[in-house]
Amino acid sequence: MKKVYLSIVSIVTASALFVGCGSSSNKSVNNDENFKLSIFHVNDTHSHIESESMTLEFNGVETSADVGGYARYVSKLNELKEEKPDSITLNAGDVFQGTLYYSLFKGEADAAAMNLISWDAYALGNHEFDDGDEGLKSFLDMLNDDIPVISANVVPQKGNILEGYWTPYIIKEINGEQVGIIGLDIVGKTQNSSNPSDEITFFNETQTAQKYIDELTSKGVNKIVLLTHQGFDNDLAMAESLTGVDVIVGGDSHTLVGDFTALGLQSTVSDYPSIKQSLDGNTVCIVQAWEYGHILGDLDVIFDEKGTVLSCEGNPLLLVGNEFTQEDKNGDDQIVNDIQKETITKIIEENSNIEIVKEDENTLSVINTFVQQVDEKKSLEIGIASQRLGHNRIPGDVKDGVAALPLGSDIAPIVAKSFYDLSNLADACIQNAGGVRVAIEEGVVTMGDAYTLLPFANTLFEIEMYGSEIKQVLEDALTNTIDVDGSTGSFPYSYALKYDIDLSAEENNRISNLEIKDRQTGTWGLIQNETMYTIVTNSYTGGGKDGYLTFKTVQDERGQGVDTYLDYALSFVKYMETLKANGETLQKLPSEDHPIKSFIGIE
Repeated sequence: MKKVYLSIVSIVTASALFVGCGSSSNKSVNNDENFKLSIFHVNDTHSHIESESMTLEFNGVETSADVGGYARYVSKLNELKEEKPDSITLNAGDVFQGTLYYSLFKGEADAAAMNLISWDAYALGNHEFDDGDEGLKSFLDMLNDDIPVISANVVPQKGNILEGYWTPYIIKEINGEQVGIIGLDIVGKTQNSSNPSDEITFFNETQTAQKYIDELTSKGVNKIVLLTHQGFDNDLAMAESLTGVDVIVGGDSHTLVGDFTALGLQSTVSDYPSIKQSLDGNTVCIVQAWEYGHILGDLDVIFDEKGTVLSCEGNPLLLVGNEFTQEDKNGDDQIVNDIQKETITKIIEENSNIEIVKEDENTLSVINTFVQQVDEKKSLEIGIASQRLGHNRIPGDVKDGVAALPLGSDIAPIVAKSFYDLSNLADACIQNAGGVRVAIEEGVVTMGDAYTLLPFANTLFEIEMYGSEIKQVLEDALTNTIDVDGSTGSFPYSYALKYDIDLSAEENNRISNLEIKDRQTGTWGLIQNETMYTIVTNSYTGGGKDGYLTFKTVQDERGQGVDTYLDYALSFVKYMETLKANGETLQKLPSEDHPIKSFIGIE
């Protein structure tokens, strides 16, 4: 049934005003005429509807914990809304595309999860158009009718199947105060990288924002929130180009805002919120809530009687479970002991950006219906392995308990090839040994095998680098592999790169005879130090994790790489499906394509 939003004005029960918020100006905020609005927000969930394991650091020790998911969202939102009834709950788009929950259910699982939350506004993202107008219509039809969809600069032509499915903005009445919320989507990326039809017209983001700010202002609305899906940098620039804007709640760039250094996470911006001055000289508060359902944004804004922002502050909350594991000396995950858990719990209690949250049981029951179906789907055959493909993290280490492979893993280079094949731009792929978890046995390979092989919430990440920097990345990885506090999971495998390794050599001299394969001709040649190449890796190592430091430093110097948001396990699935379609089986790469030409150990 087509959703039509004509005029949406919701009234929230009056409650006592809040005080005690830190001020971003010298104006008094403790005034009975002031109005405090709390904004809870998420963005870029990308079909990550259940909790997922994530590696954090507590006192510098890498620790795995279950993070996020809709069941924790619901629990925490119920708590926050009781504490702060003068509030709105916002979703900044890219709800689907990225996990099996979308690949298998085409929006049904995402809609079921979204329907468990009373959203005050949901803005379209670029990925909402990935399956065209028809796919978006199907998804929106599955949402509850009381979820307002907004997008001011994306306009279906008359007669298009999406006509009437969203409005440019809504007005919320909260404790007698009107708040305007305008939706904006990123134009270029949606047009060029997604699949809207020619019947969808896109308008400039900033010009459209000002148009509807002025319209709301003419109606007497003096508190304006932009709910955007255009990237954090664009939000910062837009704030300084507009008049009348108060708050920008964004998405698209998956920006981690807030100080998470104590947890081993690298924030893009340490200040939550970030503050800019609008064109008319007023404060604009700008926030984003990272990605994949891991974080719930919690922002408090105080307005004076004229609707001018007096202050804004809050916390991006990383929602975690109550169980933690750490690797033992053999690289195996072990549940922490009581003393370790007490230390971790104390750190969490002392850090305002992380909280242990119990999952909501009703939400779990809804999600589990899809979890069970996914479990069933995981038995689907995606191809055949004609031989066993072993996995040693380091050549000869018998990590899989079966075979000491003199040149290391059979399967890790194939995983790297699957990334390389899916990334049209990559000249080569580098993959850490620890990102590949198991061997692949001879016989039928299932969807479940792919997600056991590659179980983390990683995506394909592309970085432009000079040849000399590629060598340094490999050196970094080897250094971290054999450091006292390092990890065998850092050992580097690759596709379209091959090299000799001597772990007994001095640091930064352990890689030699580094060659790269020309993507067009298939010929091998020595890598050129001053030539720029594109490397695809997983998003974890792409952020400099697991010792891959140069991946991070080159981005710090020359700008961020490109997160494709392509699920890394699905890359292997597609690789298997291509083999199957061509009547081929999974087998070891030809010896000339194996990344390790020779290996010398420490002794």
